Amino acid sequence: MAKAVLEKSQYWANYSGAFQDDLAKLMVPCDSPEGHIFINEGDRINSFLIVESGTLYRTKRQSEEGTEADVPFQIDVVGPGSVTGFLHVAGASPHEEVAFATIVAGTGGARVWEVSGDDFRKMCESNSMHSLEVVKVLSNRLRSTTKIVRSIVDKYHDEDENGSSTKKSLIKVLCYDTTSWVKETFEPQVKAFNESGKDLMVKMDFTNDRLNAHTARFAVGYDAICLFVNDTADAGTITVLSMCGVKLIAMRCAGFDRVDIKTAKTFGISIVRVPAYSPYAVAEHAIALLMSVNRRIPAASTRVKMADFTLDSSLLGMDIHGKTVGVMGTGQIGQILCRIITGFGANLLAYDVFESDAVKNMGGKYVTQEEIYKNCDVIFLMMPLLPATKHTINTSVLPLLKKGVILINTSRGGLIDTSALVTGLQSDIIGGCGLDVYENEGDYFFQDWSGKAIIDSTLTALLGNNRVVMTAHQAFFTREAIDKIVSTTIENIDNFSTGLRGKDLPNSIC
Repeated sequence: MAKAVLEKSQYWANYSGAFQDDLAKLMVPCDSPEGHIFINEGDRINSFLIVESGTLYRTKRQSEEGTEADVPFQIDVVGPGSVTGFLHVAGASPHEEVAFATIVAGTGGARVWEVSGDDFRKMCESNSMHSLEVVKVLSNRLRSTTKIVRSIVDKYHDEDENGSSTKKSLIKVLCYDTTSWVKETFEPQVKAFNESGKDLMVKMDFTNDRLNAHTARFAVGYDAICLFVNDTADAGTITVLSMCGVKLIAMRCAGFDRVDIKTAKTFGISIVRVPAYSPYAVAEHAIALLMSVNRRIPAASTRVKMADFTLDSSLLGMDIHGKTVGVMGTGQIGQILCRIITGFGANLLAYDVFESDAVKNMGGKYVTQEEIYKNCDVIFLMMPLLPATKHTINTSVLPLLKKGVILINTSRGGLIDTSALVTGLQSDIIGGCGLDVYENEGDYFFQDWSGKAIIDSTLTALLGNNRVVMTAHQAFFTREAIDKIVSTTIENIDNFSTGLRGKDLPNSIC
């Protein structure tokens, strides 16, 4: 019976019949109910398991404090014919290796065969041919991953331009979602950092690909990766990154809503960001969108360029002076925006769960969301995207809005339910809209779609509406902001290289 299990498993296909015969004599069957734990994470390993039927789950403990610390996180599934623990037993001295994860019987239980590490080693010691077989098979597997091994080794043995080994410590960083401005701004600052006399050498490589579960494997051999707003670091992706050896995710932006923080903590991956670069850039862009929408600047410019110098009601705007303007979200950017708005002579209403004395001192009045909707001629969305703020503007809000309101969003696309926005525009409840972000922008923004068909119907509805002014997430895009993003990102990487981890890192998320 045990020999039949080995013969069905591809894992043992390269071992001889004699090897399989002797191994079968060591196999002990075990019918395990769902939830049975074979080995706990951190325990010493001295056996391996061969799955005949059912599944085993490999899980890790959550690294968060409090009640979630004991909630397991599933890494992968070990199915029929698969083996777990063999490399620990075959490649280590007795009791030398500890379990990276907990092994537990999956849904419906599992039938497995257990082999004692001590017995397996005695089998190999008593028959030199068996030992040679193990070495041969493991060597072939090693050769099949030569590129991965070489990449990891290169991480420690990179040479400088003159061909001599560098005496500085080295950290390798892979920068995802690289567009022209990213490479053009990072390369000179990285070079300047490496020439500054510090003991750290940063080697940054670039890829145009966005991070996802498929492209995560590109990070093999890298200590850190650098991400932007539309890179996806979900649970599956972070699992792959961990297997690749990545220990740091450096966000070159403030937002991190596409990063699974819990999974990163589970695998001991630190996450840092650039919490502030140029709040003036975003606030000023929001005003630019307001004036473009209100004074019909795009339409007017198009007319004039066609030598049409006429005026009609389609170009009619309103004075911002004397109007009521609402700012939802009065963090650093929101406060700067409030200061600009007061310069127009507008009445300022604000909403935030944390009220700012600075906003109050400049004449702003904190009110409820409903009062913002009811009274404001212009509404700015300046909030972070959180579960509590997602779809702040939705279908149920439309009847509450002051008819003809102008809506401006330079924060996060998910603050607006886009289908509700389209409905509001079509019904004239919303008189105009300025967007620098879009709910489903990940598939389109920062890419050239001019020669391809856009299949997102809500996006095409917005692009075709002459009361909508849209820019492609460029509110941050000023020289001052970019310089700050790059310098802070390099500083974050430098801090990580000193041994700081998790919450001890400045600008840390986890």
